[in-house]
Amino acid sequence: MVAFTTPFEAGVEAEVGQGRTILSAAAQARVPHLVFGSVAGADQDSGVPHFESKARIEAELTTGEVPYTILGPTYFFDNALGGAERILDGALDLPLPPDRPPQQLARPDLGAFAAEVLLNPVPYVGRRIELASDAPTPAQMAAALGAALGREVRHERVPLTAIGNPDMHAMWTFLNGPGCRVDIPALHDADPEIPWTGFADRAQRAWASAR
Repeated sequence: MVAFTTPFEAGVEAEVGQGRTILSAAAQARVPHLVFGSVAGADQDSGVPHFESKARIEAELTTGEVPYTILGPTYFFDNALGGAERILDGALDLPLPPDRPPQQLARPDLGAFAAEVLLNPVPYVGRRIELASDAPTPAQMAAALGAALGREVRHERVPLTAIGNPDMHAMWTFLNGPGCRVDIPALHDADPEIPWTGFADRAQRAWASAR
């Protein structure tokens, strides 16, 4: 069984409620293995509301009776690639310095890893595993997008003060500070069957048709 929760519809307390409902149902049904989708950094006292809500769910999961694996994805490539109009105009807007490498994950890699855990659960039961595909700097990301589009894309640093949503402000403050701490080489060596998509490859697939 795979379970995800979200704070982005009704808030973080509602997300914790979702998690508790899932854990209660899993325990009553005697689910043999629950794969819970959390977030990288939830164990770091990050101060990010939607990280801390997942940490609360994790705490109840790990002290319960249901066998579990926790997957903690880092920032998704597609979040950075979502500003299509600005990217096509030649700008990648990110609230990070040009040389700060945020750890990121391709969504297909998350799906492939979750499938591996479900198909071969024994090595993963009782573990919390954070996932990252690559860690390009914003300057490298802009260069990869420019290569995919065949024209210049520059990184534009958005000031943190421009981020009005408190949750998103806290997240970007965390990513500008301690950030996620996945040992990417060790992760990829331990699970070589996962394709582990590089940002440049993802950019090519997402944007080459827009040339």
